[in-house]
This record gives sequence, C-alpha cells and structure tokens, in this order.
Amino acid sequence: MRGTHLDDARESLGRERRRCVDEKAAFRSFRSAVTDVQPSTAAGSAAGPLAVKTVGRETPPSLDAVRRAYERTVMEVPHYEEEYGDAYPESLAAEFGDEIAAGMTAGAGLSPELRRAVVSAAANAVRERQEFLDLLDAEFESLDEVEDGVELVVGELSSLDDRPLSARSFDELLALREDVLALRDELDERAWERQRTLAAHRRTLSGLVPSVTEYLYHDVDCSHPGLDALASARRLVETALSRTDRAISTTA
Repeated sequence: MRGTHLDDARESLGRERRRCVDEKAAFRSFRSAVTDVQPSTAAGSAAGPLAVKTVGRETPPSLDAVRRAYERTVMEVPHYEEEYGDAYPESLAAEFGDEIAAGMTAGAGLSPELRRAVVSAAANAVRERQEFLDLLDAEFESLDEVEDGVELVVGELSSLDDRPLSARSFDELLALREDVLALRDELDERAWERQRTLAAHRRTLSGLVPSVTEYLYHDVDCSHPGLDALASARRLVETALSRTDRAISTTA
C-alpha cells in the first residue's frame, strides 16, 4: 500500500541488525582474546581482584593486552564512532559497569578474578546482542504480517467496489456492508496483534530504552510504522462504510 512507512522501517531495522551482528562478533572475539591473556596472580593479592594501582604506576602489560584487544574488536566495529564515540574507559563502564572498568583501567593487573569477570561480562554482551537480534527478526516478521494484512484488505475492498452503489439493491447493499465490516474487524485484529508484539518488545528491552519504537525508528518519519499502515487502511474501510451507509439510507 502506497503512503506507508514500512519500507523505511525495514531499512532502519536492517541497518540496526547489521550493527548488532557486528557488535556480537566483536564481543565474542574480545572474550576469546581475554581468555588468552595470562593473568597475574599477584595483581589482586593485597587489595582484592580489582585493586587500584598507585598514581604514576605504568599500566601492567596484561591490562595493556586487554585494552588492545578491546580496541581492535569492540571499538573497531564500523559504526562505533557514529553510534558511540566513547573513549576506552567510558565504553568499558557503559558495557561492563564501573567496577570492571576501574579494574581494567586503573587496576594493578589482570588478576584471575578480574579476567573471569571480564570474560563473563563479554559473554553477557554477546547474549544481549543475540536477544536483540531475535527481537529485530520478530519485528521484521511483524511488519511483513502487517503489510500482508493491509494488502489483503485493500485488495478485498477494491474487489467489493466492482459495481456502482447506485446499481445495487437494498439487500445487496446490506450484504456489502457486512463484508466491509468484516474487513474492518480484520484490521482491528491485526492492530491488536501488532500491539501485542510491541508489548513483548517492551518487556524484552525493559529498562534499556525508554521507547522501543522511537529507538528502532528514530530516523523514520513515523515512530509506529506498523500501526500507521493499519490505520491508513482502516480509514479507507471507514470511507467505504460511510458511502455504503449513505447508499442504504437513500435506498430504504
């Protein structure tokens, strides 16, 4: 159906999906690289696994190795500067939390405990990206279902308009009215299904983004492209229903 934002929405989803795939691969590579870094058993022996180094001490080689791994994986995804642009410490804090970030940037070295924490946090980042990919795939499917429903209803509505209303009998007009109402019910059911999908998205991303649709479609002229397409089709149905009702009133 012309005039909808579904194509733009799918383009936005595709761009987000490519970025998510890149990030998932980057965190997976980073996790693998960290497991290859030899920890220092003395790093946290005196003050715990995330011991803070004294002022002026050079960064331990193990933490340098972790930093290089992070910079050539996570910070090297094609969209990093455009999407984030954070420096190394800020990126660590955003992804892994302040405690791990402090240990990796100001710690006495990569203790076994810190390495386990970093590997676990990277694995969680991979898992989060996969969950988001699943959401994006579900969103693609939902938009396709919306488009299929809209095209079906618009096609059915067009087929019902094969004869002028003035050429139909009263009973034919009543039957036509029932058919148009059925199309409206079909759109309403698809709108409810779309709302249920969005509610599931909100539960998945609870606490991560304030608005799922605004996050996914911030660069699209419509923040609810699926519902907007259904609403546009419903307006066509309502117009057809009004025309039919007027014809019935003049025929009775």
